[in-house]
Amino acid sequence: MDRLNRLLMFGVVVLSMVAVACGGGGEAEMAEGGGEGEAAAVVEAAPPDPQAVAAANRLAARLRDGVELVPTQRGTANIGYTQPIAREDGEFIVTSIRIRNTSENAIAGFTVDEFWFDAGGNTVTGDQVRFRQPILVGEVRDIELRVPRVPTMDRSNYEFSHQNGDIVATLLDEIEAPPEPEEEEGEDADESA
Repeated sequence: MDRLNRLLMFGVVVLSMVAVACGGGGEAEMAEGGGEGEAAAVVEAAPPDPQAVAAANRLAARLRDGVELVPTQRGTANIGYTQPIAREDGEFIVTSIRIRNTSENAIAGFTVDEFWFDAGGNTVTGDQVRFRQPILVGEVRDIELRVPRVPTMDRSNYEFSHQNGDIVATLLDEIEAPPEPEEEEGEDADESA
């Protein structure tokens, strides 16, 4: 009996949600609104939000400048990374990591968090790096994390994430260095003339 009551309650909730989503208004609303005049008022669009217009204009300007939109990974993304190498640099510990996107699509909003702990497991310090530009498929990036040196530092931990979900990170023995940016031929011709 309890199951039947739950099923009936669920049906009532679903029907009321459908009625609200479809307008659910009856003849009483049409009579109050004056008929066709009310329908004409509903068709008029509200003025666009100035922030939305500004964002659309910025995107259009970037697309005119040759920026290409790429599909991004939704849900779990895959990366390969090299063993982090930590070194002392004055009053800082600098950790270098190289990563490669092994997912099917670009990774947007890629973030690396580094946490340093003391012997008791308490967080001592940390750093975060976030890439604003998407990491394209197969692209290799070098990451440098800097934290102040604290005498109680014992061990560190790294967490990878991205804008649209989690990261599955695979430790790799080696990743080739990212290619150096190439100079345009037009610049060389101007210098030699």
